[in-house]
Amino acid sequence: MSVSLSKFLLTFAFALLTVNGYLAQNRHTETLFEDSIEFKVFRTTDAQMSFDQVYDNLDDFLPKEQINEKTHPNEIYWIALDLGSIKEPFPKNGDYFITLNCFDFGHAFYQKNGSIAKKPIGQFDEGTKSAKTSSSIYHCEIPFSKSSLIDNRYLFLRVKRIKFIESIKNWTFTIQEESSQNTYTWADIKSSIPTYMYMGVGFIMGVAMLLFYVYFGKMEFLFYSLFVLSIIVYLFQGELILPEKLQLNNSFVVSWLLDANTILLGTLYLLFALFYLDLKKVYPRAYTFIKIGIYAHVLLLTTDVFFFSFRYHLGHIYLLQILRIVSFLITISFLIYLFIYKKNRISIIFLFGGSIYMISICIYYYFNMGSDADPMLYGNSLVLIVGSILEIIFFAYGLTYKAFNEYLKGLHFEQEAITNKNKALRAQINPHFIFNALGSIQHLILKKKNDSALNYLSKFSRMARNALEASAEGTGTLDEEISMLKDYLELESLRFDNVFSYDIQIDGQLDTSEIEIPFMISQPFVENAIIHGLLPKTSGKKELTIIMKEQDGTLKIIIDDTGIGRNRDDRSEGTKTVKRKPRGMGVTVNRLESWHFGSGKVEILDKADNDSESKGTKVIISIPLEQYQ
Repeated sequence: MSVSLSKFLLTFAFALLTVNGYLAQNRHTETLFEDSIEFKVFRTTDAQMSFDQVYDNLDDFLPKEQINEKTHPNEIYWIALDLGSIKEPFPKNGDYFITLNCFDFGHAFYQKNGSIAKKPIGQFDEGTKSAKTSSSIYHCEIPFSKSSLIDNRYLFLRVKRIKFIESIKNWTFTIQEESSQNTYTWADIKSSIPTYMYMGVGFIMGVAMLLFYVYFGKMEFLFYSLFVLSIIVYLFQGELILPEKLQLNNSFVVSWLLDANTILLGTLYLLFALFYLDLKKVYPRAYTFIKIGIYAHVLLLTTDVFFFSFRYHLGHIYLLQILRIVSFLITISFLIYLFIYKKNRISIIFLFGGSIYMISICIYYYFNMGSDADPMLYGNSLVLIVGSILEIIFFAYGLTYKAFNEYLKGLHFEQEAITNKNKALRAQINPHFIFNALGSIQHLILKKKNDSALNYLSKFSRMARNALEASAEGTGTLDEEISMLKDYLELESLRFDNVFSYDIQIDGQLDTSEIEIPFMISQPFVENAIIHGLLPKTSGKKELTIIMKEQDGTLKIIIDDTGIGRNRDDRSEGTKTVKRKPRGMGVTVNRLESWHFGSGKVEILDKADNDSESKGTKVIISIPLEQYQ
């Protein structure tokens, strides 16, 4: 399996390099026109302020260096892009592209046919004219021409930032001659390979765990599968080389769902721990603590839905920050508890995997929290990828180990159930045989055959002793079965004044001392042949033949009698008892079906001559032989 997975990953990486290498060829090797744009910002909370009002107060605009405050979801920012500040003249009169920060909502104001026009440029605006660049998840580009400049100098933007809070000093605007869409550097490609490889491994693992859940029905497989897939979604939204066809960031609802996924991520992790470690049974205190943690995540998610419904963007931003703190404290506290009170190997595996993942998260936040250029913490995800992969390895091993242990326990319980069932079945057989034997002794005594009764009692005592010794385990060798049959047939022959003859034929190829079978497996059928087949016969030979041989890898015990057959027995008259299937035979069939070496079977054949007259009955007991050799 590991070899196949390695081949898949190598093929996947090669294909990725090939495709992205082809895309990288779109990048021109010649030096293109590119320059930064100076700009000023005007802050307001008046959503009704018109462009004319803003333009008349151009002196109120401030350069970004003079603005120390960060963005606020309730504020609107007017930005005046001064293209007259460009050091080099435009080399052509055609279209150019302005690269800017991806604002959540916004419009660009420009000159068209002697009047002021506007177009949507926010990533959440319907019909937006901005497009993501391939070099940064935070930047977009919009096209413009020299003829669209207001006073041959300005472009104005009205924007809002609601998804996160950032420093205005982080804003940049550049102008270039060519679009930067679908153009990648080798640095872009190389930085994306670990993420794409992780996505491939994570997706395979997530789907595999989901299939295991379908097969085993264990909730820990389901929650871990969803947890891994949620991590992939979390990392995928911040990937630089993101297929445009997914359109993940062009909808405010989808963007909110991606943020809500971080809450779901923590919830799934805690649910996985709950079922994987069997906290309710093994760690009752931790079970209560984790349940509180799950309720806290559900409360945060419910609150966020409320914020979303009323478009309370600032509350959403702060809630995500609170989520990081809550998740961190819950996980760290639980891991410390587990370190102190670990009870089994499964706990140790979870402790290692969870600790590695938490360390990677701490390192990830440490290098990203203070970065104004990465307010959503998308960058430097390599350490998180490595930690997550190691966690996946540990947890996958833990799940496999737990499933294997439960499988072994299941086999043990199944074996115990079969053993107990066989004991119960033997408990039914032994009284049945003893009852018949005592009845025979009573019959001889009543007929004043004291010598025969003593002889019978002696043989019965020997047989009973051997039977009790062998039935302790419920099994015996074929040799012991043959000895038991001989004693039993002698007893029955004495009981019924030798009215029938018998013959036991053993295949010379059988190693009777090594073959193990359920003890006394053939006795009820031999008894049935004598009582219901041979004794009711009024004329002709009364013969019983027992054959033991190997056929097609199976031990065959054939009990062949020349009695009246089953049909005549069913129609026999003169009996005052109701006909029914002998109890010992039914019990024996059940013993064969529950035999732990493989289910045997019993076939009953009615023999007849050319005139359809019954010639007796043949019983074939089949027991898989290869299991015993």
